[in-house]
Amino acid sequence: MKKIICLLLCVGLLLCITACQKKGEAPGETESGTVAEDQVPTEDPETKQDGDTAEIKLLTLEKALYANFEWVDDYNGTLVRSEYSCVTLGQEDADTYPEMAQVLRQIAAAQENAMLDEFSILATTAREEFAANRDGFETYTSLLNVQVRRADSVVVSLLSDSYLYCGGVGNYRALHGSNYDPQSGKILELKDVVKEINGDLALAVQEELTGHIWTGEFYSESAVEDYFASMPDDGISWTVDYIGVTFYFAPGDLCDEGAMTATVSFAEHPELFNEKYMTAPTAYTVELPQDISFFTQLDGDSALEEIAVSGLYDAQRNNYTSYGIYTDTDGQYYEAECYTHALHPYYVKAAEGHYLYLFCEDLEEEWRQMRLMVFSLNEDGSVTKSGEMNLSPSWRTYNQFVVPTDPGNLILDDADNDIQNALFVVGSNGLPGK
Repeated sequence: MKKIICLLLCVGLLLCITACQKKGEAPGETESGTVAEDQVPTEDPETKQDGDTAEIKLLTLEKALYANFEWVDDYNGTLVRSEYSCVTLGQEDADTYPEMAQVLRQIAAAQENAMLDEFSILATTAREEFAANRDGFETYTSLLNVQVRRADSVVVSLLSDSYLYCGGVGNYRALHGSNYDPQSGKILELKDVVKEINGDLALAVQEELTGHIWTGEFYSESAVEDYFASMPDDGISWTVDYIGVTFYFAPGDLCDEGAMTATVSFAEHPELFNEKYMTAPTAYTVELPQDISFFTQLDGDSALEEIAVSGLYDAQRNNYTSYGIYTDTDGQYYEAECYTHALHPYYVKAAEGHYLYLFCEDLEEEWRQMRLMVFSLNEDGSVTKSGEMNLSPSWRTYNQFVVPTDPGNLILDDADNDIQNALFVVGSNGLPGK
C-alpha cells in the first residue's frame, strides 16, 4: 500500500508541474485576477502585427538540463534516474519582455522544486522495492523535457513532455502545452486563438487524426466532438505552432490507443483562427518530442505530412543505441546505430528546405559535449543524411544552453575550432555555415 501511495504522489507531482502553469498569476495581477492600472503592459510598436511577417521577431530562449541518480553500493545498476529541463527567456529578450521573463523564471523554479521532491519520494520507494525484490528490480525513471514549440513576438508556446516509470507498476506519460502572450506574460486560453470551439474545430481535428498513419477506431463516431464539448478549456492540451494549432490526446481520451496528436493548419482552416496567431516567420526551428508525431508541409501542397523521431534507449548502459526518423509520405523510415547519452531533435524550416537537426549529447557532465547530425527531409518523404559536425547549442553554463530558434541566426559552439557563441546560418544543403 505504501508503494502505491508513493506512486500516486509521484504522478501527482508531475501533474503539478503543468498545473502551476495554468493557475499561477501573471506578474502585475491582483488577488482578484485583474491587472493593476499602473502595470497594464503597453504595446510594443516594434512587435505590432499588421500581417507583415518581417516584423515578427524570433525570440531567444535558454534551456537548463538537470540529472539526479540514486545508487546502492552493491548493485551494478541505477535505482532511480531523474532528468528534467527548464526553459527561460534569454537576457536580451528578457529586457524587452520583462513580464514574460518573470513568468518563465517562476515556472522553472516550480518545476525544479517539484522534480526534487519527486526524486526524494522515488528514491525512498525504490530502496524499499529493491530490498524486497532485488532480482526483479527495474530502474525507476522520471523524465521532464520542456520543449520550445514556438517563440516569437506573437506567442511563446512550450510543450512539457513528462514520463514516469516505477518498475512493474507501469509507466505514465503526459504531454501538456502552455501558451503565452510575450507582451504581458499572461497565459493564453484556447478561445484566444480559436474563434469558436465548436463542431467545425472537432471535425478538422478528426480529419487530421484519421488522415495519417492511425487507422484505429474511436470510442464512438462523435468521440472527438464529445471531447471538445465536454472538456473544460483548461483541460485541453494544445500548442500554437508556426504552421497551426496542435492538440495532444492522452491514451483513453478518444480511444484505447496510445497518445495521439493532430495539427490543424492555418492554411487549410483560416476561418477557425484569430488572424494574429496565423502570422508567423517563414523560417524557424521546433524542438520535437521523441515517439510523438509532428506535422508540417514537406511537398508544397496544403496537406500536412507527419514526422516522428525515435530512439532506442539502453537503461543498463544509460545511453541510446540507435535512432529512427519516420515520414508518412510513402511510409519512409531512416534508421541508424548510435552511441549517445541523449538525443535532442529539432525540425528546421529554412529558407531553402526542410531539415532535421539531431544533437547527440555524448557526455552529461561538465559542458555536455554534443555533435550535430543533419538530415534533409525531401519532398517525397525520403530522409538523406547531409553531414555531421562537432557543433552544439551554445552553452551559457555547464548545464544551460541557448535553444536554437532562428535558422538565419543559430548560436552554436564549435568544438573543432574551440569557439563559443559563434553565429551560423543554415545553408542550401542544410548544414550550418558562417
